[in-house]
Parts: sequence; C-alpha cells; structure tokens
Amino acid sequence: MSEYTEPGPAQRAAPRRRREDLTTHQMRTIGQRRAAAEEKLARHLKEAHHLAGEHLPATEKSPDV
Repeated sequence: MSEYTEPGPAQRAAPRRRREDLTTHQMRTIGQRRAAAEEKLARHLKEAHHLAGEHLPATEKSPDV
C-alpha cells in the first residue's frame, strides 16, 4: 500500500513571476511572441474569409456631393 507524500522539489510547479520581476530580455521575448501570434491570427482570419468566399470590406471613400 502506498502512502501519500508531499511532492518533491522536482514535482512542484515553479512560482509564477510578477511582471515587475521579469528581465528586459524576457519582456522583449513576450512582446515578440505576442506580435507573432497577432500576425498569425490576422493571416488565418484573412485566409478563412477568402476560403469562405467573403471579402474583407474595402475602405470607404466619401461621396463627392
């Protein structure tokens, strides 16, 4: 019969860092990953609209009156 034991140091999750504790390099990496994810999402949405036969709305020009 096995007994429950506390998880060892290797089994515990690392404590989450506060944003203020991150280094400049870590913040830059986060920003780059976020920008890449936003570009990827925009590209996938554009492809999805194209495959669905929908067109993205063109910029509207003001009518000359």
